[in-house]
Amino acid sequence: MTDEVSSKDGGSEPDGLHLWSDSNRQAFLASIVESSQDAIIGKALDGTILSWNRGAERIFGYAPEEVLGRSITVLAVPGQVDDILHVLARVGRGERIEHYETSRATKDGRIINVSLTVSPIRDVSGVIVGASKIARDISDRKRTEQQNLALLEEVRRGVKGRDEFLSMLAHELRNPLAPLRNSIHLLRLRSDDPTVVERVRDMMDRQVTHMSRLINDLLDVSRITRGKITLNRERTDLGQLTRLVVDDHLEPFREAGVALNTSIPEVPIWVGGDRTRLTQVLDNLLENACKFTDPGGEVSVEVAADGPRREAVVRVRDTGIGVEPELLPRIFDVFTQADLSLDRPRGGLGLGLALVRRLVELHGGTVRAGSEGRGRGAEFLVLLPLEDEPMALTETPAGEAAPSRHVRILVVEDNRDSAESLRMLLATHGYDVRLAFNGVEGVQSAQQSHPDVIICDVGLPGMDGFAVARAIREHPDLRHVRLIAVTGYGREDDRKRALDSGFDSHLVKPADPEALLALIV
Repeated sequence: MTDEVSSKDGGSEPDGLHLWSDSNRQAFLASIVESSQDAIIGKALDGTILSWNRGAERIFGYAPEEVLGRSITVLAVPGQVDDILHVLARVGRGERIEHYETSRATKDGRIINVSLTVSPIRDVSGVIVGASKIARDISDRKRTEQQNLALLEEVRRGVKGRDEFLSMLAHELRNPLAPLRNSIHLLRLRSDDPTVVERVRDMMDRQVTHMSRLINDLLDVSRITRGKITLNRERTDLGQLTRLVVDDHLEPFREAGVALNTSIPEVPIWVGGDRTRLTQVLDNLLENACKFTDPGGEVSVEVAADGPRREAVVRVRDTGIGVEPELLPRIFDVFTQADLSLDRPRGGLGLGLALVRRLVELHGGTVRAGSEGRGRGAEFLVLLPLEDEPMALTETPAGEAAPSRHVRILVVEDNRDSAESLRMLLATHGYDVRLAFNGVEGVQSAQQSHPDVIICDVGLPGMDGFAVARAIREHPDLRHVRLIAVTGYGREDDRKRALDSGFDSHLVKPADPEALLALIV
């Protein structure tokens, strides 16, 4: 007994296949068609539906009895019947259509994406009498493709915005360097002229302040984006805080020729927040309004309490250049700025509003922007959770006068220009100052001179500032020393690490001289 039998042409067939009748084979083929997950549809050349499998019922929603004998145009998307008729015409000419992607309508009115393969059906004499169509639902794939394309476009916009921003950043950071270099040259030539020295000094102070602000904005955005900002919350009268911030901006607004009006109630509006960060929010909104409002324009600041909604409201309106509609949805995004042209008369990095949104959200609030378009002004609305119970506003203590006793200070800084300029500043205020240019030298000098205050950089060669602080704290004769970190490392983690290492205070370069002097006394 063998597993194969000879066929009529001398070949062989698998065991049992020769026993199949034509009817069995037809039933087997019909079973394959019926079990397919794809729609398999037979139709006449005029489009009349002749067969309809379960896959077609699953995809299009029609039971066989609902469509057999009807025109295939029942699946046409409204207004696109010609697409189906065009396919029928091509098949009638003997063409085979493969993987044709188009749209069809389902019984419940949904529009789905399908991939079609349509083949002509011929009779025994070779005449085309109909068509068989296999339709696969590719809606999920199309949705994924569209999502990927949208994501790709978003990434492209982000990369383009980043590149434009970096170019603008280089420009903005170089700008202050030109007057600083010119000022240094002027001091060499005209140091004997008090008028020139005073003007140059004021110019240098403005440019350093401007550059510090740019760098701080960059660092703040980075810290907030990575969740590295910690809020020091306290109960704060938002109205009073706004009045203080507005007062600080009166002179810049006057110089810009822009009117600054306020509507702030005398009744306290209490919020729980970080006064420094809320001040930063208000500063950025006012600077933005002043920057983008031409001379003769007006900016109004309104503070109110929305009792029913339990929200404190700050509204800043201007009559400035406005915001174009397409920019409004992205106005608070990093790397987004309306004016990226070379002449950019307004300047800046465009980070202010990104900081505003992130800081407000950290306080549990929201910020919105509105504008009727270019040249129609803009409005920014800040909403913060309203506090229930009022409490006296914490005042920042005024700086104390320097003590009359002799104070010895050790400066540990590897940048010699930075160390020498700080020594000159402190000596001008009557302090006895010594310098050390690395960590090991700093510890040795402290052990010999027993200073009252040590001002130490963190990024020192060899022995870093953290190790210096620990060594100072471990020495029994130096435990009373006031340790102040003055460093370019300004993250919240850096500040915490400095305090954990033994520093009493942490200042970020370039440190405000007044702030540094206040820590010494």
